[in-house]
Amino acid sequence: MNPYVVLGIDKDASNKEIIQAAALAMRQRRHDARTIAQAQKKLLDPVSRACQAFIHYFDFEDAKKRLGLELDDILTSYDKTEGGDGFDAPCLSIFDGHHGQ
Repeated sequence: MNPYVVLGIDKDASNKEIIQAAALAMRQRRHDARTIAQAQKKLLDPVSRACQAFIHYFDFEDAKKRLGLELDDILTSYDKTEGGDGFDAPCLSIFDGHHGQ
């Protein structure tokens, strides 16, 4: 649940605006009372509000793209094999062949 969307407010809203938005949301019955109360509580607590701002306003798109590229690099570093699952991890090649002989 994004408390900013539930209450229909901006991330820079003051505590007074949060309380007013919660009251308005209750009157308009946009969400159930429990959801509105939870949203208000999350945004009135400074630590919880900082967490919510990070979760809902941080742009993760660049991180997703970089992670996707890194995963592609990792996957292409594996050699295709004839059997098994189709991949042979180079770091596990010590287990191939004759063991201890």
